[in-house]
Amino acid sequence: MTDYTQLLGEVRQQTLERLAQQDDAWLACEFTLLDGALVNHHWAWFHVFEDELSHRGQMLLIRRHLLPRS
Repeated sequence: MTDYTQLLGEVRQQTLERLAQQDDAWLACEFTLLDGALVNHHWAWFHVFEDELSHRGQMLLIRRHLLPRS
């Protein structure tokens, strides 16, 4: 689990660095999903964050209830 959380930390850092290069206009920029839906980066990142929070909750449950305490 430690390797996985370390990898998540590294990816998070890269994500923050790349997002710091974007401006508000980029958030409003629209693109089309494979299903034909028209969305913008703000919409997409909201869903990325929502998914991340869900998985972090799952990892917390695993650490608290399934893994031995060190």
